[in-house]
Amino acid sequence: MMSTVIVFTALVGVVYATTLMSATDLKQSRAVMDEVRVEHLAESGLELGIHFLNDAAKKTSVQDPIAGLNQLFVTAGADSLTVIDGQPLTVGNAQVGAVSVRLTRESVSADTIRVTIEATGYVPDAPQNLAPNQRLHAWNAVAMSAEYSTEPSSVFDNGYFINNWGWFYGNTIYCNGNARSNGQFDAAGYQPYVGGQPVYDGASWDGVSATLTGYRDDNEDGLLDGGDGGVFSGWDIVAAQNVRGPGGLAKNQHDFQDQVPMPNLTDLTLYEDLATAQGSSIEVAGVTQCDGICGDDVGESKNLYLEGTILSPIVLDGPVVVQGDVIISGYVTGQGSIFAGGNVYVPKSIVYVDPPNTERPADNTQAETEQWLSDNWNKDFLGLFANENIVVGDHTHNTWRHYVGNWMGSSMNKSEEDAGEDGIPNTFDGRDGIHGTSDDDVLEDDGVFTAEYYSAQDALLGLIPTGYSVGDVIPGSGEDIDGDGQYDNTTTLADFAISAPLDPSYWEGNMPLTGIARYQDIASMYAARLDGIFYTNHAFTYVVFGSTDAVINGAVISRNEAIVYGTPNANINYDARLLGGGNGFAGNLLPRVLGSPVFERWRQLDEDPNSSVAHP
Repeated sequence: MMSTVIVFTALVGVVYATTLMSATDLKQSRAVMDEVRVEHLAESGLELGIHFLNDAAKKTSVQDPIAGLNQLFVTAGADSLTVIDGQPLTVGNAQVGAVSVRLTRESVSADTIRVTIEATGYVPDAPQNLAPNQRLHAWNAVAMSAEYSTEPSSVFDNGYFINNWGWFYGNTIYCNGNARSNGQFDAAGYQPYVGGQPVYDGASWDGVSATLTGYRDDNEDGLLDGGDGGVFSGWDIVAAQNVRGPGGLAKNQHDFQDQVPMPNLTDLTLYEDLATAQGSSIEVAGVTQCDGICGDDVGESKNLYLEGTILSPIVLDGPVVVQGDVIISGYVTGQGSIFAGGNVYVPKSIVYVDPPNTERPADNTQAETEQWLSDNWNKDFLGLFANENIVVGDHTHNTWRHYVGNWMGSSMNKSEEDAGEDGIPNTFDGRDGIHGTSDDDVLEDDGVFTAEYYSAQDALLGLIPTGYSVGDVIPGSGEDIDGDGQYDNTTTLADFAISAPLDPSYWEGNMPLTGIARYQDIASMYAARLDGIFYTNHAFTYVVFGSTDAVINGAVISRNEAIVYGTPNANINYDARLLGGGNGFAGNLLPRVLGSPVFERWRQLDEDPNSSVAHP
């Protein structure tokens, strides 16, 4: 009997010990699970913070995304603000924890802002949400820094770029640089030439020589031999086998690439600030025609007329802004750019007085390109950037209007802002070309202008730019391709009409004192040479005839284009001074976009930045 009692007591002890150990193991397992959970919750908070910043930048990009992000802190009146305060996170109907996120402005300049994101995950809930009889099981706090900067858009990596369907319909088209379209690229039954251009991350100048850095091996052949660049397309490349030159090589034809966003020139405040800061100007014959901003002073016209001769050329000095239309032709010298709020008209050729020694480097190798840059860094340079259209030649001539009118009305050149989610027409059936499948762009041609709208919360955060209100379209969202916040129908010839009489009372610049009776008196159908960079998020239109080649020394970047030539050849010679992006020669002369944010690896925090409650 005594032995039975001893055995029973021992069994009770074992059961008790086992139960105690099981309970302890269960608590430990739960604690471990909670630690893992709050770690993932904190990381989710970082993602929510990044999404918040990206969304804020998008909503303010019409004016200046950096200033827009900074406005968050200006509105809050502090360098730190809590954007998520104990927000519950659920899986199905069950809450798995909560998250808080704080943003802190570390530094800000005209083109860069640095923000630290601090996120905390809580289980079962944030301290401020706990009931009196609840306690916090676990928490985890992490932080990372995000730096946002503006930079010239990568559209300027190309001699020819179109934010639509692109086509080279001609055997005598020569693009000595890269050709790119955000939609389909089509050579049809023709044999155009594409020479390609390797792209670099940076370009520097020490006063004597230029250095390129960050060669991009586009074709991934492992060679940095200058054989990169070529044809790039957001859709397929039609008749790819017909393309001549390096761009005709299979390794240099890149289809179904990510779309490249075009800069938004709806609001030119950013460039007005730049012109003022740099003291930019345009002169002719020693007389200032534009002091940096044309149209900002009382009594000053918003339009600018410029005509240069070899003896009295247009002298450029930095970026200037013209709030209305621009008419420019003749000889130019210096280095600068013109940002126009309306149309840019080029009635005749534009010619550099002191052009680069040769139109292109001897070959595409880095050594030859650097030598060319060294020789030509200080040569003449012009950028023409239109918020509306660029109109080259005599747009009043019946022949000009016939050709351009037909192309603007073509189904392959659709400009109506009902192009669907991808912003590209003729993609309704998706890449598979089969109607009714998951990749269809069902918003295309549905008769609805689909976009996002500013909310009351955006107003509280200071994210609505001047001139916009709650309920207005967020510029650049959805089908708002040109980023002006308004629906645009198909471009027609009426969009190329000059907005003001050709009389000096309506135009700054050196227009004849007696005015111009007819546009055709200053225009030509033989404007065969265009020196400069031409950018528009609408239409680039150009009809030219003559016995000499039509030559564009620079780049053509547009949403739609109607380039019609009756010359022996049509040549686009990419200006290699565009290489290097924001670090390159033209960095301060080009339209800018918000670059991809740079993130530092997240780090663990010992204290919770989102709560004053002491945690266990």
